[in-house]
Amino acid sequence: MTDNTDNTSGTTSGATFEVVYEINGDPADARSRAESLAVEQSHEFPRAYAPAKADRSLGRVVSVEQAGESRSLAVVSYPEDLTAYEIPQLLVVLLGNASLLPGIRLVDVRVSAEFARRIAGGPKLGVEGIRRVLGVPKRPLLATALKPVGLDTADIAQEAYDSAFGGVDVIKDDQGLGNQVWSPFEERVPAVARAIADANEKTGRHSVYLPTFNPVAGDWKRHVDIAVSAGAGGFLVVPGTLGLDSLRYVRDNTPDDFIIYAHPAFLGGWTAGADHGIAPGLLFGHLLRWFGADSVIFPSFGGRFTLSEEVCRSIATQAKDDFAGFKGALPSPGGGMTVERVPELVDFYGLDTMFLIGGALHATGNLVEGAQRFREAAEAYAD
Repeated sequence: MTDNTDNTSGTTSGATFEVVYEINGDPADARSRAESLAVEQSHEFPRAYAPAKADRSLGRVVSVEQAGESRSLAVVSYPEDLTAYEIPQLLVVLLGNASLLPGIRLVDVRVSAEFARRIAGGPKLGVEGIRRVLGVPKRPLLATALKPVGLDTADIAQEAYDSAFGGVDVIKDDQGLGNQVWSPFEERVPAVARAIADANEKTGRHSVYLPTFNPVAGDWKRHVDIAVSAGAGGFLVVPGTLGLDSLRYVRDNTPDDFIIYAHPAFLGGWTAGADHGIAPGLLFGHLLRWFGADSVIFPSFGGRFTLSEEVCRSIATQAKDDFAGFKGALPSPGGGMTVERVPELVDFYGLDTMFLIGGALHATGNLVEGAQRFREAAEAYAD
Protein backbone atom coordinates (compact mmCIF):
# COMPACT_ATOMS: atom_id res chain seq x y z
CA MET A 1 0.00 0.00 0.00
CA THR A 2 1.18 3.54 -0.71
CA ASP A 3 0.26 6.97 0.59
CA ASN A 4 -2.68 8.92 -0.80
CA THR A 5 -2.20 12.01 -2.93
CA ASP A 6 -4.74 14.57 -3.98
CA ASN A 7 -6.83 13.39 -6.93
CA THR A 8 -9.06 16.41 -7.48
CA SER A 9 -7.67 16.94 -11.00
CA GLY A 10 -8.00 13.33 -12.05
CA THR A 11 -4.52 12.32 -10.92
CA THR A 12 -4.70 8.92 -9.26
CA SER A 13 -2.87 8.16 -6.05
CA GLY A 14 -1.80 4.68 -7.10
CA ALA A 15 -2.53 3.42 -3.58
CA THR A 16 -4.42 0.17 -3.08
CA PHE A 17 -6.12 -1.83 -0.38
CA GLU A 18 -6.91 -5.53 -0.15
CA VAL A 19 -10.17 -7.37 0.36
CA VAL A 20 -10.51 -11.05 1.21
CA TYR A 21 -13.45 -13.05 -0.12
CA GLU A 22 -14.50 -16.57 0.69
CA ILE A 23 -15.53 -18.34 -2.50
CA ASN A 24 -17.71 -21.36 -1.82
CA GLY A 25 -17.96 -24.12 -4.40
CA ASP A 26 -15.59 -26.20 -6.52
CA PRO A 27 -12.02 -24.97 -5.82
CA ALA A 28 -11.18 -25.64 -9.47
CA ASP A 29 -13.41 -22.71 -10.39
CA ALA A 30 -12.18 -20.36 -7.67
CA ARG A 31 -9.53 -18.56 -9.73
CA SER A 32 -11.88 -17.73 -12.60
CA ARG A 33 -14.60 -16.66 -10.18
CA ALA A 34 -12.14 -14.43 -8.36
CA GLU A 35 -11.02 -12.82 -11.62
CA SER A 36 -14.64 -12.12 -12.56
CA LEU A 37 -15.31 -10.80 -9.06
CA ALA A 38 -12.40 -8.35 -9.26
CA VAL A 39 -13.77 -6.87 -12.47
CA GLU A 40 -17.37 -6.90 -11.26
CA GLN A 41 -16.47 -4.96 -8.12
CA SER A 42 -14.34 -2.37 -9.89
CA HIS A 43 -14.97 -1.10 -13.41
CA GLU A 44 -17.67 -3.69 -14.24
CA PHE A 45 -16.91 -3.87 -17.94
CA PRO A 46 -15.53 -6.65 -20.15
CA ARG A 47 -11.76 -6.35 -20.10
CA ALA A 48 -11.55 -7.15 -23.82
CA TYR A 49 -13.47 -3.96 -24.62
CA ALA A 50 -12.19 -1.67 -21.88
CA PRO A 51 -10.01 1.32 -22.86
CA ALA A 52 -6.58 1.47 -21.26
CA LYS A 53 -7.61 4.43 -19.09
CA ALA A 54 -10.09 2.19 -17.24
CA ASP A 55 -7.21 0.19 -15.79
CA ARG A 56 -6.83 2.86 -13.11
CA SER A 57 -10.09 1.62 -11.55
CA LEU A 58 -9.55 -2.11 -12.03
CA GLY A 59 -9.45 -4.61 -9.18
CA ARG A 60 -6.79 -7.29 -9.45
CA VAL A 61 -6.53 -10.77 -7.94
CA VAL A 62 -3.54 -11.07 -5.62
CA SER A 63 -3.96 -14.71 -4.60
CA VAL A 64 -6.39 -17.62 -4.45
CA GLU A 65 -5.88 -20.42 -1.95
CA GLN A 66 -7.96 -23.48 -1.18
CA ALA A 67 -9.15 -23.38 2.43
CA GLY A 68 -11.40 -26.42 2.58
CA GLU A 69 -13.06 -29.09 0.51
CA SER A 70 -15.40 -26.56 -1.12
CA ARG A 71 -14.01 -23.27 0.10
CA SER A 72 -11.32 -20.94 -1.23
CA LEU A 73 -9.98 -17.57 -0.08
CA ALA A 74 -9.31 -14.93 -2.70
CA VAL A 75 -7.44 -11.70 -2.05
CA VAL A 76 -8.36 -8.85 -4.39
CA SER A 77 -6.53 -5.52 -4.55
CA TYR A 78 -8.53 -2.37 -5.37
CA PRO A 79 -7.38 1.20 -6.02
CA GLU A 80 -8.14 3.41 -3.03
CA ASP A 81 -9.39 6.12 -5.40
CA LEU A 82 -12.17 3.77 -6.51
CA THR A 83 -13.92 4.31 -3.16
CA ALA A 84 -14.08 8.11 -3.60
CA TYR A 85 -13.08 8.05 0.10
CA GLU A 86 -16.74 7.77 1.10
CA ILE A 87 -18.54 5.02 3.02
CA PRO A 88 -21.32 4.36 0.46
CA GLN A 89 -18.89 3.99 -2.42
CA LEU A 90 -16.55 1.88 -0.28
CA LEU A 91 -19.43 -0.52 0.32
CA VAL A 92 -20.15 -0.69 -3.41
CA VAL A 93 -16.55 -1.75 -3.95
CA LEU A 94 -16.48 -4.26 -1.11
CA LEU A 95 -19.66 -6.18 -1.90
CA GLY A 96 -21.94 -4.21 -4.23
CA ASN A 97 -22.81 -6.46 -7.14
CA ALA A 98 -21.07 -9.39 -5.44
CA SER A 99 -23.87 -9.44 -2.89
CA LEU A 100 -26.06 -10.77 -5.71
CA LEU A 101 -23.73 -13.67 -6.46
CA PRO A 102 -24.20 -17.01 -4.67
CA GLY A 103 -21.34 -18.42 -2.64
CA ILE A 104 -19.42 -15.16 -2.14
CA ARG A 105 -18.69 -13.94 1.37
CA LEU A 106 -16.72 -10.86 2.44
CA VAL A 107 -14.38 -11.93 5.26
CA ASP A 108 -11.65 -9.28 5.66
CA VAL A 109 -10.62 -5.78 4.62
CA ARG A 110 -6.95 -4.78 4.85
CA VAL A 111 -6.39 -1.04 4.86
CA SER A 112 -3.77 1.48 5.86
CA ALA A 113 -4.53 3.78 8.78
CA GLU A 114 -4.32 6.81 6.48
CA PHE A 115 -6.86 5.43 4.02
CA ALA A 116 -9.19 4.26 6.77
CA ARG A 117 -9.23 7.65 8.50
CA ARG A 118 -9.84 9.47 5.24
CA ILE A 119 -13.12 7.56 4.91
CA ALA A 120 -14.22 7.61 8.58
CA GLY A 121 -12.55 8.30 11.89
CA GLY A 122 -13.49 5.28 13.96
CA PRO A 123 -14.94 5.64 17.47
CA LYS A 124 -14.64 8.98 19.23
CA LEU A 125 -14.86 7.32 22.64
CA GLY A 126 -14.28 3.61 22.33
CA VAL A 127 -13.83 1.40 25.37
CA GLU A 128 -11.83 3.79 27.53
CA GLY A 129 -13.89 6.81 26.52
CA ILE A 130 -17.16 5.15 27.48
CA ARG A 131 -15.67 4.13 30.83
CA ARG A 132 -14.56 7.73 31.42
CA VAL A 133 -17.96 9.19 30.51
CA LEU A 134 -19.79 6.73 32.78
CA GLY A 135 -17.24 6.87 35.58
CA VAL A 136 -16.73 3.10 35.57
CA PRO A 137 -13.02 2.25 35.51
CA LYS A 138 -13.09 -1.54 35.71
CA ARG A 139 -16.26 -3.62 36.13
CA PRO A 140 -18.43 -4.77 33.21
CA LEU A 141 -20.80 -2.08 31.95
CA LEU A 142 -24.56 -2.53 32.01
CA ALA A 143 -27.23 -1.61 29.49
CA THR A 144 -30.95 -2.12 29.22
CA ALA A 145 -33.70 -1.33 26.73
CA LEU A 146 -36.94 0.55 27.31
CA LYS A 147 -39.69 -1.85 26.27
CA PRO A 148 -42.17 -3.10 25.26
CA VAL A 149 -42.92 -0.83 22.33
CA GLY A 150 -46.43 0.52 22.72
CA LEU A 151 -46.06 2.26 26.09
CA ASP A 152 -46.78 5.96 26.28
CA THR A 153 -44.16 8.53 27.20
CA ALA A 154 -45.01 8.66 30.91
CA ASP A 155 -44.63 4.87 31.23
CA ILE A 156 -41.35 4.89 29.31
CA ALA A 157 -39.98 7.70 31.47
CA GLN A 158 -40.90 5.82 34.65
CA GLU A 159 -39.19 2.71 33.33
CA ALA A 160 -36.08 4.76 32.58
CA TYR A 161 -36.11 6.26 36.07
CA ASP A 162 -36.41 2.82 37.68
CA SER A 163 -33.57 1.42 35.55
CA ALA A 164 -31.28 4.31 36.46
CA PHE A 165 -32.26 4.24 40.12
CA GLY A 166 -31.43 0.54 40.21
CA GLY A 167 -27.97 1.17 38.78
CA VAL A 168 -27.98 0.44 35.03
CA ASP A 169 -25.31 2.51 33.26
CA VAL A 170 -26.80 2.86 29.78
CA ILE A 171 -30.54 3.06 29.25
CA LYS A 172 -31.50 2.96 25.61
CA ASP A 173 -34.67 3.11 23.63
CA ASP A 174 -35.76 -0.17 22.13
CA GLN A 175 -34.78 -0.10 18.45
CA GLY A 176 -38.51 -0.27 17.67
CA LEU A 177 -39.16 3.02 19.50
CA GLY A 178 -39.25 5.68 16.85
CA ASN A 179 -41.79 8.41 16.33
CA GLN A 180 -44.99 6.48 17.04
CA VAL A 181 -48.13 8.38 17.91
CA TRP A 182 -48.21 7.05 21.50
CA SER A 183 -44.70 8.38 22.21
CA PRO A 184 -43.39 10.85 19.61
CA PHE A 185 -39.63 11.33 19.54
CA GLU A 186 -39.81 15.06 20.31
CA GLU A 187 -41.96 14.36 23.39
CA ARG A 188 -40.24 11.19 24.60
CA VAL A 189 -36.59 12.22 24.52
CA PRO A 190 -36.78 15.21 26.89
CA ALA A 191 -39.10 13.33 29.26
CA VAL A 192 -36.85 10.28 29.51
CA ALA A 193 -33.69 12.37 29.82
CA ARG A 194 -35.27 14.30 32.72
CA ALA A 195 -36.34 11.08 34.43
CA ILE A 196 -32.81 9.68 34.30
CA ALA A 197 -31.34 12.98 35.48
CA ASP A 198 -33.75 12.87 38.46
CA ALA A 199 -32.61 9.34 39.32
CA ASN A 200 -28.96 10.35 39.02
CA GLU A 201 -29.52 13.25 41.39
CA LYS A 202 -30.90 10.87 44.01
CA THR A 203 -28.26 8.14 43.61
CA GLY A 204 -25.19 10.21 42.82
CA ARG A 205 -24.45 7.92 39.87
CA HIS A 206 -24.25 8.76 36.17
CA SER A 207 -26.62 6.71 34.07
CA VAL A 208 -27.14 7.97 30.51
CA TYR A 209 -30.01 7.85 28.05
CA LEU A 210 -29.56 6.80 24.43
CA PRO A 211 -32.65 7.43 22.29
CA THR A 212 -33.04 5.55 19.04
CA PHE A 213 -31.65 7.31 15.97
CA ASN A 214 -33.69 5.92 13.10
CA PRO A 215 -35.48 8.89 11.50
CA VAL A 216 -36.32 9.59 7.88
CA ALA A 217 -33.45 11.26 6.05
CA GLY A 218 -34.83 14.79 6.25
CA ASP A 219 -35.04 14.58 10.04
CA TRP A 220 -31.49 13.54 10.86
CA LYS A 221 -30.35 16.98 12.00
CA ARG A 222 -33.58 17.70 13.86
CA HIS A 223 -33.29 14.49 15.85
CA VAL A 224 -29.68 15.26 16.73
CA ASP A 225 -30.69 18.75 17.88
CA ILE A 226 -33.55 17.38 20.02
CA ALA A 227 -31.37 14.77 21.71
CA VAL A 228 -28.47 17.11 22.42
CA SER A 229 -30.75 19.84 23.75
CA ALA A 230 -32.56 17.36 26.00
CA GLY A 231 -29.33 16.15 27.59
CA ALA A 232 -29.25 12.67 26.10
CA GLY A 233 -25.93 10.88 26.50
CA GLY A 234 -25.75 9.37 23.03
CA PHE A 235 -27.74 7.56 20.37
CA LEU A 236 -28.77 4.01 19.62
CA VAL A 237 -28.08 4.12 15.88
CA VAL A 238 -29.74 1.57 13.57
CA PRO A 239 -27.35 1.49 10.60
CA GLY A 240 -29.02 -1.50 8.98
CA THR A 241 -32.08 0.59 8.13
CA LEU A 242 -30.52 4.06 7.90
CA GLY A 243 -27.36 3.05 6.04
CA LEU A 244 -23.90 2.52 7.51
CA ASP A 245 -22.93 6.13 6.79
CA SER A 246 -25.39 7.16 9.51
CA LEU A 247 -22.77 6.15 12.09
CA ARG A 248 -20.28 8.63 10.65
CA TYR A 249 -22.97 11.33 10.46
CA VAL A 250 -23.88 10.98 14.14
CA ARG A 251 -20.23 10.75 15.15
CA ASP A 252 -19.37 13.97 13.30
CA ASN A 253 -22.43 15.96 14.39
CA THR A 254 -22.69 15.32 18.13
CA PRO A 255 -20.69 16.35 21.23
CA ASP A 256 -17.40 14.64 22.02
CA ASP A 257 -18.83 12.64 24.95
CA PHE A 258 -21.86 11.38 23.00
CA ILE A 259 -21.93 7.56 23.01
CA ILE A 260 -22.70 5.95 19.64
CA TYR A 261 -24.25 2.53 20.22
CA ALA A 262 -24.88 0.46 17.08
CA HIS A 263 -27.85 -1.91 16.90
CA PRO A 264 -27.79 -4.97 14.60
CA ALA A 265 -31.43 -4.79 13.41
CA PHE A 266 -31.71 -5.54 9.67
CA LEU A 267 -28.03 -6.52 9.49
CA GLY A 268 -28.72 -10.20 10.11
CA GLY A 269 -29.37 -10.69 6.42
CA TRP A 270 -25.70 -9.95 5.81
CA THR A 271 -24.36 -12.33 8.45
CA ALA A 272 -26.79 -15.24 8.84
CA GLY A 273 -25.59 -17.31 5.89
CA ALA A 274 -22.41 -19.32 6.31
CA ASP A 275 -21.50 -19.00 2.61
CA HIS A 276 -22.79 -15.54 1.70
CA GLY A 277 -22.85 -11.93 2.90
CA ILE A 278 -20.32 -10.62 5.42
CA ALA A 279 -18.46 -12.43 8.19
CA PRO A 280 -19.98 -11.29 11.53
CA GLY A 281 -16.63 -10.43 13.07
CA LEU A 282 -15.84 -8.14 10.14
CA LEU A 283 -19.22 -6.40 10.06
CA PHE A 284 -19.84 -5.95 13.79
CA GLY A 285 -16.22 -5.85 14.93
CA HIS A 286 -14.45 -3.83 12.23
CA LEU A 287 -16.82 -2.07 9.83
CA LEU A 288 -19.30 -0.58 12.33
CA ARG A 289 -16.39 0.48 14.52
CA TRP A 290 -14.56 1.97 11.52
CA PHE A 291 -17.60 4.06 10.67
CA GLY A 292 -17.99 5.48 14.18
CA ALA A 293 -19.60 3.06 16.66
CA ASP A 294 -18.27 3.24 20.22
CA SER A 295 -20.12 0.07 21.18
CA VAL A 296 -21.76 -2.63 19.07
CA ILE A 297 -24.72 -4.81 20.03
CA PHE A 298 -24.79 -8.39 18.75
CA PRO A 299 -26.82 -11.46 19.70
CA SER A 300 -24.92 -13.60 22.17
CA PHE A 301 -24.80 -17.37 22.22
CA GLY A 302 -27.26 -18.97 24.58
CA GLY A 303 -30.00 -16.42 23.97
CA ARG A 304 -32.93 -16.39 21.60
CA PHE A 305 -30.72 -16.12 18.50
CA THR A 306 -28.38 -18.66 16.96
CA LEU A 307 -24.83 -17.29 16.88
CA SER A 308 -22.24 -19.79 18.07
CA GLU A 309 -19.63 -19.22 20.76
CA GLU A 310 -16.97 -19.13 18.04
CA VAL A 311 -18.75 -16.38 16.11
CA CYS A 312 -19.46 -14.36 19.27
CA ARG A 313 -15.82 -14.57 20.25
CA SER A 314 -14.74 -13.35 16.82
CA ILE A 315 -17.04 -10.32 17.10
CA ALA A 316 -15.83 -9.43 20.59
CA THR A 317 -12.19 -9.89 19.60
CA GLN A 318 -12.42 -7.87 16.39
CA ALA A 319 -14.30 -5.08 18.14
CA LYS A 320 -11.22 -4.40 20.27
CA ASP A 321 -8.26 -5.53 18.17
CA ASP A 322 -5.67 -3.39 16.39
CA PHE A 323 -7.58 -2.37 13.28
CA ALA A 324 -6.27 0.66 11.36
CA GLY A 325 -5.11 2.23 14.60
CA PHE A 326 -8.68 2.89 15.79
CA LYS A 327 -9.81 2.79 19.38
CA GLY A 328 -11.46 -0.46 20.40
CA ALA A 329 -15.25 -0.55 20.49
CA LEU A 330 -17.07 -2.04 23.45
CA PRO A 331 -18.72 -5.36 22.53
CA SER A 332 -22.29 -5.55 23.82
CA PRO A 333 -23.81 -9.04 23.75
CA GLY A 334 -27.58 -9.22 24.22
CA GLY A 335 -30.63 -11.00 22.89
CA GLY A 336 -32.26 -12.90 25.72
CA MET A 337 -29.56 -12.56 28.38
CA THR A 338 -30.31 -12.97 32.11
CA VAL A 339 -28.69 -11.70 35.30
CA GLU A 340 -27.94 -15.26 36.39
CA ARG A 341 -25.65 -15.69 33.39
CA VAL A 342 -23.45 -12.66 34.15
CA PRO A 343 -20.57 -14.67 35.72
CA GLU A 344 -20.54 -17.08 32.76
CA LEU A 345 -20.60 -14.22 30.27
CA VAL A 346 -17.87 -12.27 32.07
CA ASP A 347 -15.67 -15.38 31.96
CA PHE A 348 -16.29 -15.65 28.22
CA TYR A 349 -16.18 -12.01 27.09
CA GLY A 350 -14.04 -10.35 29.76
CA LEU A 351 -14.54 -7.17 31.75
CA ASP A 352 -14.40 -4.79 28.77
CA THR A 353 -17.94 -5.66 27.77
CA MET A 354 -21.31 -3.93 28.02
CA PHE A 355 -23.94 -6.56 28.85
CA LEU A 356 -27.41 -5.80 27.53
CA ILE A 357 -30.38 -7.23 29.42
CA GLY A 358 -33.89 -6.02 28.63
CA GLY A 359 -36.99 -8.02 29.40
CA ALA A 360 -35.36 -10.26 32.02
CA LEU A 361 -34.98 -7.30 34.41
CA HIS A 362 -38.78 -7.20 34.63
CA ALA A 363 -39.10 -10.87 35.62
CA THR A 364 -40.03 -10.24 39.27
CA GLY A 365 -42.43 -7.43 38.45
CA ASN A 366 -40.16 -4.86 40.11
CA LEU A 367 -37.79 -3.18 37.66
CA VAL A 368 -35.79 -1.38 40.36
CA GLU A 369 -35.01 -4.70 42.03
CA GLY A 370 -34.14 -6.30 38.68
CA ALA A 371 -31.76 -3.43 37.88
CA GLN A 372 -30.21 -3.65 41.35
CA ARG A 373 -29.55 -7.37 40.91
CA PHE A 374 -27.90 -6.63 37.57
CA ARG A 375 -25.72 -3.97 39.18
CA GLU A 376 -24.78 -6.25 42.08
CA ALA A 377 -23.69 -8.96 39.65
CA ALA A 378 -21.36 -6.48 37.93
CA GLU A 379 -20.06 -4.94 41.17
CA ALA A 380 -18.54 -8.31 42.04
CA TYR A 381 -15.87 -7.44 39.47
CA ALA A 382 -15.30 -3.82 40.55
CA ASP A 383 -12.17 -4.42 42.66
